[in-house]
Amino acid sequence: MDSRQKVIESAKRLFWTHGYSTTSPKQVMADSGVGQGSFYHHFPAKSDLGRVVIEENGRDLLATVRSAMEGADNGRDRLIRFLGTTADALEGCRIGGFSYDAGILADPELRETLGSAFEAMTTMLEGVVREGQSDGSLSTALDPTSTAAAVFALVEGAFITARASGRQTPAHNATLGALLLLPAEPAPTAIDTNR
Repeated sequence: MDSRQKVIESAKRLFWTHGYSTTSPKQVMADSGVGQGSFYHHFPAKSDLGRVVIEENGRDLLATVRSAMEGADNGRDRLIRFLGTTADALEGCRIGGFSYDAGILADPELRETLGSAFEAMTTMLEGVVREGQSDGSLSTALDPTSTAAAVFALVEGAFITARASGRQTPAHNATLGALLLLPAEPAPTAIDTNR
């Protein structure tokens, strides 16, 4: 692993456990074993490192969700698998956690990077809703954009409530409730040809 990637991996871990705002470049250097010259060569400002970490965490999250959805029979089952990513909600979401870090919210570029990561996830989920409507596993009455946004917000909220309570139960209950909001397309009624 080169020095740049060492810095990124350390920052991902430290920003997650301690927060972006309260982690100093010096702490990242100490954790990564990368010297000051090399650190600042790759990341002239802390915000440069923050942007890369948010982008990588966003890509990691998308990859994790896509992997969880692999092998699902239809769009509804893929959404159910996405909801299942809250099974370890006490761990929290490595991208959602940035949404309440004051240092990130105060920096327009970092906030925009975070927003782009969220947008990528909801766009992917919107595609899954459309797939479900096409394959008949989800009702065509659902608005794909709104449904994707709601499912994503529900999952992020499940992480937050689980961590706040210190229990997995709130996330589990939220997931069960979400399943009721994802009705399958009703089967067409048979036409009585004897009438």
